[in-house]
Amino acid sequence: MAFRTAAALRLCRSRHLAVAVTSRTPLMVTLRSLSSVYSATKAITVPWSESAEEQLAAYSKYKINRLSLQALLDFGKRRDSSEALMQSCNFIHTECPIRLAHMIKEMRTLPDVVLSQPLINRVYNWYLLSFKELIDYMPVGADATPQDADAYCQGFTELLERTLLRHRATVITFALGLRQLHNKGLLVGREEYITEYLNRFLMARIGIRFVFNQHLALFSHRHQPRDPRDDTTEKVELGSRWIGSIDPAVRVDDIATDACLNAQQMCYDLYGDAPKFEIIQPREEHNDLSFAYVPSHLYHILFELLKNSMRATAEQHDNSPTLPPVRIIIVKGDSDLTVKISDEGGGIAHADVPKLFTYFYSTAPQPVMFDDEEGLTDMDRAPMAGFGYGLPVARLYSRYFGGDLNLMTVQVR
Repeated sequence: MAFRTAAALRLCRSRHLAVAVTSRTPLMVTLRSLSSVYSATKAITVPWSESAEEQLAAYSKYKINRLSLQALLDFGKRRDSSEALMQSCNFIHTECPIRLAHMIKEMRTLPDVVLSQPLINRVYNWYLLSFKELIDYMPVGADATPQDADAYCQGFTELLERTLLRHRATVITFALGLRQLHNKGLLVGREEYITEYLNRFLMARIGIRFVFNQHLALFSHRHQPRDPRDDTTEKVELGSRWIGSIDPAVRVDDIATDACLNAQQMCYDLYGDAPKFEIIQPREEHNDLSFAYVPSHLYHILFELLKNSMRATAEQHDNSPTLPPVRIIIVKGDSDLTVKISDEGGGIAHADVPKLFTYFYSTAPQPVMFDDEEGLTDMDRAPMAGFGYGLPVARLYSRYFGGDLNLMTVQVR
């Protein structure tokens, strides 16, 4: 008997996503015990004040505005209008302190042993500092001169750039902190709780970073969207139709090809060989696989899945003269698009399948990382291997705009 593994990625088409804009209605906030709140406050190492604490409490009582891909496309099409830049700045200036306040409040619900861990505490203070800088940045009134409005928008856009730079290593820093706690046995019995927390935390992070990046891609010449492919001519052609970080007509098969080639190269570097890949699609759909989506999100998801498939195939068939191919099937429906990736990499025991989307399971060896800030890398550039974050984060990316990611292990003769 041989085992095969298949992963199915479903992406929602933008026109079927509704815009969920909510009113600024205060929410009920449940706090921990006073001693726990005191511990969280004591863990602050950045400049903080009673006023900042009061504003944090106030912002955390408001609901988050959730934007659809279609809403972002519609706004981005007006990026050349005179008021678009100011509207984007005002939206982020109002919305993102609310999102950060929710994240900080929930971080304070973590057990003291987690929040006091030095690396996790560093992340906690990054978010406090980012929140404070946003609320301290002075807005301009409706009667502002054009010069004052331009200065406000320029300064605010630069603030967003600095904030993104500060948080570039958030995921890897948090992962290292949790790994140290886990290796010491301090998270025993808390794995499910930590997994649920990380799903919410990382999804919120994806949302904030996407809003920031979309603004910068629309209005800052230093942050033009990066097409995952290497063809320079095609980059220029695609760049003209991109709306911020969104490509309204991304070719999923092209992104899949790019992800396959890079995963192949990684496999060659590690094992000296790599399986071939086959991209399969119904003939009548050959010229109709364009899709409104964020190419960087799609690439992240596909590269993570393909990297796992190729690594498993190379390890399973290390004594074989040839490696069986990895197959990618792409099917576009009326309301969604599905990508199925299948391999013959030995499969996964059915009992282990539920563990795959936790943050404490990995079949790859744990990497050796530095604990100092300079040694931490930007995990937005490439999915992690060895930390157990690859599949859970890929599923969060797929769910961000209403899709999903499912994995199946099939036993065949």
